[in-house]
Amino acid sequence: MPELPDWAHLAVLMLFMALFGVRWYVDRDRTSYLKANWLDLALVVLLASPALRLLMALKIIGLVPAMKIGTLIRMHRKQLLRLLILSSESFPAAISLVFVIIFVFGVSAYLFEHAQNAGFTSVSDGLWWAIVTLTTVGYGDIVPQTAGGRIVGVLTMIFGIMIYSLLVANLTRYVEQKSQQREGAE
Repeated sequence: MPELPDWAHLAVLMLFMALFGVRWYVDRDRTSYLKANWLDLALVVLLASPALRLLMALKIIGLVPAMKIGTLIRMHRKQLLRLLILSSESFPAAISLVFVIIFVFGVSAYLFEHAQNAGFTSVSDGLWWAIVTLTTVGYGDIVPQTAGGRIVGVLTMIFGIMIYSLLVANLTRYVEQKSQQREGAE
């Protein structure tokens, strides 16, 4: 089995650091967040050296303007949070987003795998794999074998966990609101 290329390791590292930074930025009590997630913070600090070298390389190359996603996220923070907190208005958008994610990851897996993997004979096989992977069921009937397909698999798993986390968080929020309404009525 071939090893993942260096850029894949760096991409995973950057994703980990970006997710930590976003979670820290969105948290209301950032100091408590850092205390509660001290191990993640230690890993970010320890692993930051190669990432900082990449950022310096990108700055030298002139790609820093392409990295202004953080600015866009900050500018539209309230709209993004409204999308993450499911309501009757945002539910259709959230479901549509799930189907877009399934389509993008399914087609991507098919494109990486179809030439070398007999399990991915059509786009529908890729979509089936994406649904099974995103829902964290993981039957194992179709498995990516190429490095690109495995990277798509990891991203699909991460998005699946994020989607289920959002669903659980929203369900918890809904139950708490109903409980508070009952207590207020009594």
